[in-house]
Amino acid sequence: MRAGNGSGLHRSADSILETSVKKNIAGILVAAAFLTLACLCCPTNIITFGNPPVAAPPTPAITPTAVLTPADVVPICVQNLEQVLEESESITAPSRGPQSDREYTLVTYAVNGDTITDPVYDSVPNNLRDYQQDTVAQEKIWDFITRVIPADQRTMVTGFVLYTDGTGESLGAVEQTDYPHDWMFEMDLIDGGNFPDLATTVIHEFAHLLTLNDTQVTTDYPVFENPDNQQIYEREAATCTNYFTFEGCSKAYSYLNTFFNRFWPDIYNEWQTIDAETDQDLLDQKLSHFYQKYAGQFVSEYAAASPSEDIAETFMVFIFVPRPSGTTIVDQKILFFYEYPELVALREQILSNLCTYAGNR
Repeated sequence: MRAGNGSGLHRSADSILETSVKKNIAGILVAAAFLTLACLCCPTNIITFGNPPVAAPPTPAITPTAVLTPADVVPICVQNLEQVLEESESITAPSRGPQSDREYTLVTYAVNGDTITDPVYDSVPNNLRDYQQDTVAQEKIWDFITRVIPADQRTMVTGFVLYTDGTGESLGAVEQTDYPHDWMFEMDLIDGGNFPDLATTVIHEFAHLLTLNDTQVTTDYPVFENPDNQQIYEREAATCTNYFTFEGCSKAYSYLNTFFNRFWPDIYNEWQTIDAETDQDLLDQKLSHFYQKYAGQFVSEYAAASPSEDIAETFMVFIFVPRPSGTTIVDQKILFFYEYPELVALREQILSNLCTYAGNR
């Protein structure tokens, strides 16, 4: 999701996070650029996720537990993650690539489990041909994704796209394919060489897959088939008694709907008025003011872009930052994920995978 507004298309694009967020994560991610994400529906130069396997049987809605887990247990290797990330960054950080005034798709792969096959190459300028043919770099990024994100959590990913919009712009994205249950995972080949940025971007994008998949959101086909029709979007949203996102109506006990009901009711109407702005520059300004007004409620400025981005940004912090002991709204949002034992277990698995991957570099 690389452009758009808070209620609209889900294609996210990553960018570098605010200094305050970097400070919160610096203990684990070294001075890594903590990503912000911009979905096709959101403004600014920041980043956005998806759905379970078509053949897989539907799973029941997840009901949150009433008690927080007693301890923030993480793999021992996390203690050394800061040093490992710092060392790996010096190895993987790319030389400055070409600048671009637009985005180019380099290659699109089909995904079969952990394997990428059948590359399809787009037409690109001559200065991008070497990047387009750099299968080693492309496979390294895909290898990172498959080794960090558990296989059973990315069964909805059926395509992998390498693109670039120049150095230092968007870093990653996810978007639905022509079949709404399948998703494309997209990474900027040039910016993706920076290991800490890659790590946080992949986790943010995965958070969208986790919170927008078929167990969480019921696909709204009229909106899916008419993505630019605001009238249809508003009509369909009006029929949903839960939080409605571009992908459809969130299920009552979904992560997203539960998160929304707990943290957004008092500010949602104000946000909706802002989100209705059609001028991109004005939308950016208004969202920035909205964040400044409620800065104490969000882990980053981009989290204020929409409830969907808020839960994705907060999930990313949940993964990388030690469990908070405070009572602020930000603390409460992070602690929200600890109410789900399966997410606590997933956090431990992701961190362990990340440590193992980094340690083997």
